[in-house]
Amino acid sequence: MAWSTREIAELADVSLRVVRHYHEVGLLSEPERRSNGYKQYGVAHLLRLLRIKRLTDIGFSLAQIAAMGEGDEHPVEALHTLDAELAAIIERLQRARAELALILRQSLPADLPGEPAPGARSPCLLPTAPCAP
Repeated sequence: MAWSTREIAELADVSLRVVRHYHEVGLLSEPERRSNGYKQYGVAHLLRLLRIKRLTDIGFSLAQIAAMGEGDEHPVEALHTLDAELAAIIERLQRARAELALILRQSLPADLPGEPAPGARSPCLLPTAPCAP
C-alpha cells in the first residue's frame, strides 16, 4: 500500500503542514519517490505518524518523541515521567481552582494573598480577618 502526502495526512488526521514539519525536524523519514517525483508513503510511515500524533496528543513534546527514537518498544519510563508531570499540573490546577472558588465565594479582591496556612497568624488585611494583638 502506498499513499501520497495528502492521503497519509488524511489517514492520520493531521495537516499537510504537520507531515512536512515532521520531515523537517527528523521525526518522520522521507519516503521513496514515484517516477513522477511524488512521495510514496508506506505502512511504516503511517504507523510512525500515528504514534507521533498520539504521543503529542497526550502531552509529549516533539523533542521528547525524537529522544524516544523510532523503535517499536513501549516507552515505559517516559510514560511514567509524563504521568508524574501531569499529576503535578493537575494538583496545581486544583489548588488554583480552590483558591478561585474562595475568592468568588467570599467576594475577595484577587490581589490579596490567599488564606494563611493552618496555624499561621492572619495578616489583618481584611476587615473580616481576626487580628491578633
